[in-house]
Amino acid sequence: MTHLPFNATSRTLTVVLSETDWQKLRSVEPDAVGWLQQRISERIGTPAQEQKSAARPVNPAGWGEDVY
Repeated sequence: MTHLPFNATSRTLTVVLSETDWQKLRSVEPDAVGWLQQRISERIGTPAQEQKSAARPVNPAGWGEDVY
């Protein structure tokens, strides 16, 4: 999840995948959501510095095996 300034507008995307496809994606890309966010940033030309500042926060307690 990306933290945005209080007054910023955000959008949510939903991608429908079968459980089989989700497991295949996770096997090759464990941080599938972060990977997708990075691909979007690259495609729209968001500078690397902005990508880092918009990175998902790390949960100090950890998320366990599957967070999505």
